[in-house]
Amino acid sequence: MRLLIDENVSRSVATALIEAGHEVERVATALPSARDDLVLAHAIVTDAVLVTFDADFGRMIFAERHASPKAVIFLRSPPPTPAETVGRILRVLASDAPLIDGHFVSVDATARYHPLPESNFNG
Repeated sequence: MRLLIDENVSRSVATALIEAGHEVERVATALPSARDDLVLAHAIVTDAVLVTFDADFGRMIFAERHASPKAVIFLRSPPPTPAETVGRILRVLASDAPLIDGHFVSVDATARYHPLPESNFNG
């Protein structure tokens, strides 16, 4: 899966996701200090799933009706360790997990799948 890892997600998480076989691009490298709207646009153009701790993306997509990437994995609260963050992301991306395309997936100890608004879905 192609993932765009937001600046608020650690490099060690990105590295572990690469080691797990995912294609990963980090916002910190590709778009350092970019505004959230530019991060969303980049996720759309690159057909990537956005992975973030930033709740603003939910507001932008659902309340402000910004265009949506194929999916967003929103990590609701930082787990105690990067390894636990990786575990939560990998559970959402697992082959037996529900398909995330077209969803805003809110993740803490569990994952909740919220369909992205069809009127602004670009994924």
